[in-house]
Order: sequence, then structure tokens, then C-alpha cells
Amino acid sequence: MSAPAITAPTSAARRAIGAFLDHADDGRATLILLALFVAAWTAFQTISYASLDLHPDLVEVYAWSRHPSPGYYKHPPLGALMAAAWFSVFPVADWAFHLLAMVNAALSLLIVDRIASRYVSGDKRVLVLLLLLMTPFYQFHGQRFASNQTLLLTWPLATWCFLRAFETRTLLWSAAAGAACALAMLGKYYSIYLVASLPVAALLHPARWTYLKSPSPWVSIVAGLAVLAPHLWWLVDTGFQPFGYAYAVHGGATQAAILWKAALYLVGALAYVAVPILVWIAIARPDRRAVAAALWPRDPDRRLLVHLLALPLLIPAATAPFVGVELTSLWTMQAWFLLPIVLLAPAEVTVPRSAAIVVTAAVAIVTLVIVAAAPALALVRHWQGNKEGRAYYVPCAEAVGREWSGATGRRLSVVIGDPDLGAAMTFYHPDHPDSVPGFTLTPTPWLDPDRLVRDGYVIVCRLDDHFCCDALRAHAEREPDARVVDLTVTRTFFGDTNRPAPYRILIVPPQSGPRSAALSGSGAAHPCNVPSPDRTSA
Repeated sequence: MSAPAITAPTSAARRAIGAFLDHADDGRATLILLALFVAAWTAFQTISYASLDLHPDLVEVYAWSRHPSPGYYKHPPLGALMAAAWFSVFPVADWAFHLLAMVNAALSLLIVDRIASRYVSGDKRVLVLLLLLMTPFYQFHGQRFASNQTLLLTWPLATWCFLRAFETRTLLWSAAAGAACALAMLGKYYSIYLVASLPVAALLHPARWTYLKSPSPWVSIVAGLAVLAPHLWWLVDTGFQPFGYAYAVHGGATQAAILWKAALYLVGALAYVAVPILVWIAIARPDRRAVAAALWPRDPDRRLLVHLLALPLLIPAATAPFVGVELTSLWTMQAWFLLPIVLLAPAEVTVPRSAAIVVTAAVAIVTLVIVAAAPALALVRHWQGNKEGRAYYVPCAEAVGREWSGATGRRLSVVIGDPDLGAAMTFYHPDHPDSVPGFTLTPTPWLDPDRLVRDGYVIVCRLDDHFCCDALRAHAEREPDARVVDLTVTRTFFGDTNRPAPYRILIVPPQSGPRSAALSGSGAAHPCNVPSPDRTSA
């Protein structure tokens, strides 16, 4: 090909990107970017996970969302409440969950853009979002919509409202700041580090007394407590259930292990943002003066941003030995949103239009390549499987549905046993039964023993889960009308069938007469001898 023929498409692309960047200050570039982001990454998630079912965290959130509550035994309620609102409009389908995750990520980026518009303009405003898209937080980790992912949205929202409240000290922004902080806490208690960082950052600002002597911080506190009040009441009423779960999962380590994890947390946190930092260095070529202006600006308002970036990252590491919790660097994903603004805000940092065009094109090309690779990735996932057994959720739900329908002719109302399988049944079975994680009703206050008697239930276990199968045996002994069934299920994807997976289920049909329920609010099943399974279903 001739040189003009090669350069013509390149020139056209440069002009198109330049026209896109020209709309940075009026906000249209942001809206276009985020619309393309949602479309591209929803398509990628839907296609690349076509050979697997949803992650256990997602189906668990859906199971909770069917019973809106001030709290749940593992986490505060924001994720489930968001899912409840979402699925009141959208169908219960994988693609809808992927869309929810990407819309959540896009809204978080939209709020970051609102913060960025106060400190940068022109091409820099778009580059703030493009640098964030070079981290894995919004596309890959953002896909698994659960409690952590709600912080992608609530942390920028709380920070934006706080900045406006600190500046204006108006009643509206002050109340919004408190309510947004409460929403962050309702997403995950880890947000306490953000909530603690805001007053510390205010105290480090020269205008601290003007702010503290105004009604603004007190209005924020009252608004935050008002939003938190139902959850606080629930916490006291349930004996602080989520705290016990958190310490059971992340606590109990030695001080040496906690300190080591805190060090790894900081190293891993920096590794997550290494790419955008290197790209910033490449396109801005900052000298020592520009680096100093970015990391320690003379302007107190921009220094406030540095404090708001650093404090939520450093306070967890500093307090980990006292709290007794092992940190993981992934928990920093919602804390990095101010980094590109801090890096690009100084007037000393200049980015030529040509560099902005290259970065925009690079993000677009990488995104297109990844989306194009989605079908191949789905096939690889089908061949390799995964540790949660997600390839078998839908086949297992179908097999359990056939067995239950054949045995009872009734709607499936309750599934008990393996927490992941139970939540998957809630999402994928057409009856959307309630699920009990384990063998006690304590985590599911919307269920009572009488309902188990009235509606019947199914216990579902992986055959290699000995605790679950032992508990199933105990229930089989106590339920004279129960049937034990062994299932072997497979999944076929593009004509290729994966390895069979064995499951054991117990069908306890509804009872018309009085009978004692097998589960109680705090009781647990005890293992005993199991009757022989009556047949195998494929």
C-alpha cells in the first residue's frame, strides 16, 4: 500500500479523537466515554462468562435482595438494596447483573469527573478517567457486584459531597455529605477509614476553624446518623452479626502475620496503579518541580485532595495491628479515584494534545482487543472450570427442579445446605426459592420452621462436601418422608461437554399434618448414618 493510503485512516482517527476531546469541558466527552464503557464491558462480561454462571457473591446478593432488610449476617445492606431496586426493573438474568456492575462502575466514574472538573480542564479531564480505566478496578474487579463494589460508587460520592460542604458550608451539601458517608458505611464497614479520613483532612486544612465553627460538620453528623439509624438498630438487635463474620474470616492472625500483610497491602496497592503512574510519567514528562506540585501542592485546596487520597490508604495499614485484621491490597480499589486528579491538577503538569490522542486510542484499542477475545476466554473457562464450580449452577438447578417437581408437583420454596449452591438455586431456578446458608435459620430471619413444614425443602450438597453430606444424613433420619437422590450433572458449551460433577440432594416434601421442623433459629444438624440413595439422575 502507498503511504497516503496507510496514513489516511490514521489521520481520520486522530481527527475523530481530537473532536471527542474538544467536548471535555462541556461534559459530552465524559458521557460518550461512559456509554461506550458500559456497552463494551457489559458485552465482554456477558460473553466471556457465557460458559460459567455468576460468581457466588452475586447470587448471594440476589438472594438477599429478595428480602430487603436493614442488614444481613455477613454485610450491611446497600448492595442487596441496590440489587432489589435493579431487579424490580430488569429480568433475573446474567446479562442484567453484568449490566448492573458496569452501570455502578460508570456512575462512580461520572462522580469522579464531577470532582475532576473542579481542578482540571480540557484534555486532562478526560485523561483522569482514562488513567483510571488503566487499573483493573472498574472493568474486572468491578464486574463482581457485591459489598466491595458498592464502594466504587459511594466513596467518590461521599468525597465530592464533603468537598462541596467544606467549601460552601451550606445545609444541603452538609446533609448530603453525611448521608453519603452513611451510604458508604451501609456498603461495607471498611468505609470507616474514609469516614475517619474526612475530619482529619479538614483539620489539616488552613480553613479548618471556619469549617468546624460552622453548622456544617454537625449537620453532616446528624444526617449520617439518621441514614444509619435503622442499620444501627438492627446491629444491636442481632448482636452485631456481621462483626462476628468479619473477624471469623479476616481476624485471628498473629501480630507478625498482620504486620506482614499490612506491608504487602501497601506494596500491592501501588502495584495496582503502576500502569497509570507510568503512563502519566510518559505523557507529562514531569520534572522535579511538577512532581512536587502534584504530590505536595502549595494550594491548600489541592493539598486537601492529597490528604483525601493518602489517608484512606495509610490509616488501615497503621491501625491493622490494633484492629487485629489482615489486610488485602484489593481493598484499596475504591480509594484510588483521586490519584489521576492529583497527578494532573498542577499547572506545571502539561499534556500535549498528541499524547492525549495516543492515550485515548490506546484505551480504545485495548478495550476492543479484549472484547474480541471474549469468546475464546469463555471457551478456556469452559475447559478449565473454576474452584467455585460455577459451570454447574444452572445444570444443577435444572436437575434439582426436575427431581422436586417429580416428587411433589409443587413450587420449590426453600433450598438448604451449601451456601453457594443454595444462592445459585435462588437465582437460576425459575421458582427463585429462598436459600438457607448452612443448616441454621439464623442468617435468614424471613424464614421460620413452620414454613419448612408447610412448603417442604431441598437440601443440596456437593458430594465431596463431607460436612454438608453428614448434615443431610441427619435430616434424612429425622424426616420419614424424605428422599435422598444422587445427581450427576454436566454442562455443554459449543458442543463440548465438561467433566461430570456429583451432587447429593434430600427432598423433604410439604407436610399437611403437624410435625416438628428439622431446623430452628439457632440449631444445626448433627451427622448420623445415611440411608442409601434411591437412584441417580443425570
